[in-house]
Amino acid sequence: MKAIEFSELPSKSTLMKRYDRKFLGSEDQMDALLQALDSTHCYVNVQGVSHQLYQNEYWDNPNKDFYNDHRRGIPRRLKFRRRTYQGNGLSFWELKVKHPRGYQDKRRMTVDQSTTSEGELASLANRAFGLLLGNGRHKSAPLEPLEPSMQITYQRTTLWDPAAGSRLTVDTQMQASLGGVRLEFPKWTLVELKQACRERHAVDALVTQGLLKACAFSKYHRTMQIWSGIVQGHGGLCSEMKRYEDWVGQACLVQTHKIV
Repeated sequence: MKAIEFSELPSKSTLMKRYDRKFLGSEDQMDALLQALDSTHCYVNVQGVSHQLYQNEYWDNPNKDFYNDHRRGIPRRLKFRRRTYQGNGLSFWELKVKHPRGYQDKRRMTVDQSTTSEGELASLANRAFGLLLGNGRHKSAPLEPLEPSMQITYQRTTLWDPAAGSRLTVDTQMQASLGGVRLEFPKWTLVELKQACRERHAVDALVTQGLLKACAFSKYHRTMQIWSGIVQGHGGLCSEMKRYEDWVGQACLVQTHKIV
C-alpha cells in the first residue's frame, strides 16, 4: 500500500461533517482488511510513521449528561474532549455533535499549550466548549461546568481513499483510565469508516465474509459503561459486548488494573 504524508492531504480530507460507521475485529483479521484496500487506499503518515498514538481526555459534567444521553439513545447529543496527537504534539479541543439525521458535526480549536494548573485548564475547557457549541444551531448546554471524566489512549492507523474522499481508521491497544482503574482492551481492533455521504465501501464485503462485525461503538460511552458495571459490582461487559466477545473468540476482552 502506498503512503501519503498528512501535510499533503487535501483540505476536504478532514471530513468535519460526516457519516461514521464502525466495525469490530481482531488483529488476525487486519491482514485481510489491508489486502482488500491495497489498490484503492494509502497510508496516512505523520513524519514518515503510519502508527500514531492518540490521547483523548473526555469532559462531562458531574451528572455525566453526555454519557447518559448516549446511553438513553438521545438523537441529538454531544461529546467533548481534548485530543493530543503524540506524533506531532498538536492538541485540540473537539466538540462532536451527533445529529438526528445520523451525521456527525465535528468542531475544534487549538489548545493553549502554556496552560499549567488544573483550574486554568478547566476554565479554558469550558470556554472552548461554549465557543464551539455556539458555532452551530444546538444552543443548549450542561447545567453544570464540565470536568475531566476519562482518559483514553490508543494506536491509530489512518487509510485514505483519494478517489472516494473517505477515510478509514484502525485503532488498537486501547486503554482507558478513570476512578483509579485502568481498563485495557488488548485484543480489540476498532475500524471506523468516515464518509461525506453514505455509500457502500470495501469493508462491507468483509462484513459479509464474517471478517468484521458492524457495531455501534463509542469509545467514551462503552468504556464508561464497562467501568460503571465494574463499580456497581455486576461485571464489566454488557450483554451486547458479550456478543462481540463471543464473536471475536477471545477469553477476555477487557483487563482491569488499579492505578498506583
